[in-house]
Amino acid sequence: MDDKCLLLSLGFARPSAREAAEAFRQVFPGVATREGGRVRAFDERTTIGLMLGQALGRNAPCKEAVRRAQLELGMDVSASTAAFCKARGRVLPSTLEGMSARLSAEADALCGLDGFSGVWALDGTTFQASDTEENRKEWPYASGPKPGCGFPVVGAMVAHSLVGKGSSVLATAPWSAHDFRLYVEASGRFKAGELHVGDRAFCSFTAFAILSEVGADGIFRGNDWCRRRHRDDVTLGPGDRLTKWEKRRSKRSMTVPTERRAGFPDEIVVRVITAKIRVRGFRDEEIVVVTSLLDDKKYPKGKILEWYLRRWEVEVSFRDMKTTLRYEFIRGRTPRIVKLEIGVLVLAYNLMRYVVARGNPAMRRCGIASTAAAAMAFVSTIPMLYAARRSLAMAFARLVAVVAADALSSRNRKNCVRAVKRRPKPYPLLTKTRSDYRPQEAV
Repeated sequence: MDDKCLLLSLGFARPSAREAAEAFRQVFPGVATREGGRVRAFDERTTIGLMLGQALGRNAPCKEAVRRAQLELGMDVSASTAAFCKARGRVLPSTLEGMSARLSAEADALCGLDGFSGVWALDGTTFQASDTEENRKEWPYASGPKPGCGFPVVGAMVAHSLVGKGSSVLATAPWSAHDFRLYVEASGRFKAGELHVGDRAFCSFTAFAILSEVGADGIFRGNDWCRRRHRDDVTLGPGDRLTKWEKRRSKRSMTVPTERRAGFPDEIVVRVITAKIRVRGFRDEEIVVVTSLLDDKKYPKGKILEWYLRRWEVEVSFRDMKTTLRYEFIRGRTPRIVKLEIGVLVLAYNLMRYVVARGNPAMRRCGIASTAAAAMAFVSTIPMLYAARRSLAMAFARLVAVVAADALSSRNRKNCVRAVKRRPKPYPLLTKTRSDYRPQEAV
């Protein structure tokens, strides 16, 4: 991937329209963009670049994006955010999704795929959105708040790569939607040769049947009923056996259509692994892991457990997105803009993971706080370098070197203090709408 074309296609500088289109086609082949129409100051590529700057600036407001357009890009635009906000609505979500997938795939290729086309940790998360009528229709309040006293809660199913550390949003729904329902809805995006890692919510006959349709595999945390042994089980070793799961006789399913369920096999052979996990400072815990990787020679028990225990990295990615980049609350006032901001968040996150993979593929680095600060400082210098005809490739290589040199050193694990955080918080709950709290104007 050419570094200069990458920076130009991400909208961090303003080249000619022809040069920008050629750079985009070279870096993101096959990604559809909005073409045609009149020439605008905030075209799609420039708008994406400014929105990326907002994400790297820890969810900066639109006013900051307009200031960047005036000062860094030299655009003669109004200080009002109206034009920029309308331009955000014209960005195609498919463009952001394709760019994110490309960066994540590049990071995976740099780190090696361990014989799979992708190793994904799956989990659900939520975001809060602006309290508008349109958002409430799409995503209602969580249970508890009175009308006008809460925020719409957006539920999302996220896949996090355990190789290159990139992420992808598979589906969105109201907060009350079960993770497995979103997993079934997103099954059309699964690819052959993938490995999915998840918690108890995904461990079922239906999940393994769906994966077998596309030639993928899964490693999921088992429930208590998975411990039951059957007469036909084949023992592979201590705490390692093969067993058969049969399809339920019920013809109805709450998650899978009847026609699709009828095509599932009558039984599936799975591998059940039982192991005791010992971590310093914590009590020993016995866990059950179920997988479709049946070859114990090619995939030994220790390797399966290692993959599952790395599932927690998806929770670290949620912390990076929602706490480090401050996207726990999304300002979008319509569902389209909310989904667009989530797409920009994932694109910025995957860009930083690509930079980390370029610097040192073997670097086991969890947080992205220092990477985000370095990337934001770098983005502000790109227009100046491009205007002075300096090498953008050399500048990008310098960013990669700075990020690689800032790796976190390994630290000995300290015993965790067994204490509870102070609750409740020293703020009362809303008992009436926000407009009622405004001071009355003097008569």
